[in-house]
Amino acid sequence: VKTPDRNTYPDLPKDFTYMQVSARGHSLAVGSDGNAYAWGNNSNGRLGDGTTTDRHTPVRVKTPDRNTYPDLPKDFTYVQVSAGSTHSLALGSDGNAYAWGNNGYGQLGNDSIPIGEYNGKARSLVPVPVSFNLQLVITGVRFDSNAGTNLTRGEGSSVTVFTPAHQPGTVTVSVDYTLGGAPQTPDTSLKYTYLPAGVLPKAGGEGILLALITGTVSMGGVMASRRHRQETRQLSHASHE
Repeated sequence: VKTPDRNTYPDLPKDFTYMQVSARGHSLAVGSDGNAYAWGNNSNGRLGDGTTTDRHTPVRVKTPDRNTYPDLPKDFTYVQVSAGSTHSLALGSDGNAYAWGNNGYGQLGNDSIPIGEYNGKARSLVPVPVSFNLQLVITGVRFDSNAGTNLTRGEGSSVTVFTPAHQPGTVTVSVDYTLGGAPQTPDTSLKYTYLPAGVLPKAGGEGILLALITGTVSMGGVMASRRHRQETRQLSHASHE
């Protein structure tokens, strides 16, 4: 296999080598420079260079678009590649899985088209992150160090909980949760304000209902690198009733 063209890639290291390869109708390789390279049949964009042009020599697979994924590490590299029959997969140094090429049957794993549907637009010419939709379950809520009571699950990933008694003022709401069954670092992004007695019924005492609603944040906002998923969930709203 030829070394990538140094005129095209002037930053190619002088001691460049290939570290890992995979082939199936087209060929993929990881270079010692951290880039992925591809050559061969490029139907449906399986080479990941942003075109559908067949290549007789290695071309670089594009790095995921930083405008779309601004949290992509500056030192991002590809660490492993695998060629499917009409699509390609890679693991990034950020811990995410990436895919490109034919998506007629959902091969890219980003939930972009219905499974089983095929058309000429069901593809990606550049790498996109694979999405793992892991279920988020809130297991406990604390107000500073005091635990809330009567945690009740609502629709989706929402819960309601009774606040413990507390002096007026703003406290940190610490939410314990699991993602795909795995315990996560507690979310402390929310604040709750206890108002003086008389401003709200039962304010500052047992019985105030706090509603916690979880939302979805795209990978552009939060990249959950080591869990190999495109989307991560975070608490997005708190209200008292």
